[in-house]
Amino acid sequence: MPNTPTRNVSLATELTTFINAQVASGDHSNANEVARAGLRLLIEGDHAPTTDGRPAAHEAARADHRPGR
Repeated sequence: MPNTPTRNVSLATELTTFINAQVASGDHSNANEVARAGLRLLIEGDHAPTTDGRPAAHEAARADHRPGR
């Protein structure tokens, strides 16, 4: 992927363990592939309709604006 910006992230131990297990199992070649797969799932979930037909992203945005969040 030429000209792709690099991102550095801090992950909890559980997430690092999961990524390492995914790579060790052969499901993914490296941590970048695991991260991209996870992000793709988030994107797909955001575009999936909810029971009322609106995109799930709408529900997530509304939930994030509840008092106390």
